[in-house]
Amino acid sequence: MRPLTDNPISRPEDDAFHFEPYVTVLHEAVAEARPLPLTVGVFGSWGAGKSSFLKLWEKRFTKDDVRTIWFNPWKYDRKVEVWAALLHTILAELEQEEKLKDKALRLAKAATWLSVRAGLGAAAALGTGGVIKGEAVDQMLQDISVRDSEQYRQINSFESDFASAVREFVGPEGRLVVFVDDLDRCTPESAMTVLESLKLFLAETQCVFVLALDLDVLAAVATNKFGDALKGAPPEVVSGMAYLDKIVQLPFFLPDVGFDTLRAAYATAVPDLADSDFFWGLLQTSLGGNPRRLKRYLNVLSMALSVSRAQHSRALTADFSLRLAILLIIRTRHRAFFHLLAAEPETWRILTSYFDRAQAEPRNAESYRAGFSARLREFTEHPELENLLTYGGHHRVTPPDGPEVRAMISTLRNTAGPDSAD
Repeated sequence: MRPLTDNPISRPEDDAFHFEPYVTVLHEAVAEARPLPLTVGVFGSWGAGKSSFLKLWEKRFTKDDVRTIWFNPWKYDRKVEVWAALLHTILAELEQEEKLKDKALRLAKAATWLSVRAGLGAAAALGTGGVIKGEAVDQMLQDISVRDSEQYRQINSFESDFASAVREFVGPEGRLVVFVDDLDRCTPESAMTVLESLKLFLAETQCVFVLALDLDVLAAVATNKFGDALKGAPPEVVSGMAYLDKIVQLPFFLPDVGFDTLRAAYATAVPDLADSDFFWGLLQTSLGGNPRRLKRYLNVLSMALSVSRAQHSRALTADFSLRLAILLIIRTRHRAFFHLLAAEPETWRILTSYFDRAQAEPRNAESYRAGFSARLREFTEHPELENLLTYGGHHRVTPPDGPEVRAMISTLRNTAGPDSAD
């Protein structure tokens, strides 16, 4: 088997989702942006390929000799103030220039002082990218009462000094592109501080900030933060979307990846079923088109098929492979029914038979389930489960008998972990 990894791509030749044309459009638009700074929002749901899109775009800037920095805020979440980590990440890059070392160090001390005053203490060193060492932070704590007035003066000029340092780093007509990935993986509070720091500290810089995030998640966070304070205001004012509009000047929504594209990209993970239209139609209907969810599902299924093949010491039939695929969907999307199958494996056949008869004669549905237990009854009114078990109509997969269900559940436990795991 060849598992599908979740690593973002960075080479155009690996662009199975065909993002490159969109990267070109966005790249050309940003190249014309004046004056800076500019904040670009690359919006997409969880697992939609935002990191890959950003990596492809970063490659384009590198070809144009534009300086770039990559920042993953979730690495610092709950460890340091994330906004301070962002500042220090940029300053650590500036410090590599000999002529900017002293200026970067002064700015890093000012940013660390802000963290210390916020109650962060020695943990601030975690976010400084090596610009400020742990012992230096400790010393700052000891000296802070003496040096407060000096630090206040530095903070007052921090924004302009920071902009000046960036200008020296990139040149009068240059720009620094800062990619902020996985912002929506942070705690809501940390995500908000990063957004606010772009306005508070970096509003004069020659920077392009590229934020990859799930718009719905961040809009909900903003709405929760400001909703109580704005009770009675018009909905468009209270909306978290309105707040994000003030942060992001250029929104870009990641294009949907067609399911046929996903099939072509992922077919190698399941050679047993790569050519089965039935199988891919089943996945599209039951799991949708989220790339990351499909990757995880296909990796587990491929491993389970390999284990089954080794257990039987022979090739697997197409029907068996499809039954195992359906059982994994049940385990993934219908956990309660999966637990019932583990206890009463014949219920797959019983429930499928009920759905067949109820579809043919809906008026008699109640009589067909008259002898069902209360636990089984609840699944007779579950349309998603009905669609799964009867998928394909007359060409559907024959339900397995009890012993085969038990054997397949055992295989899934070996490959996907305990039944209680996600």
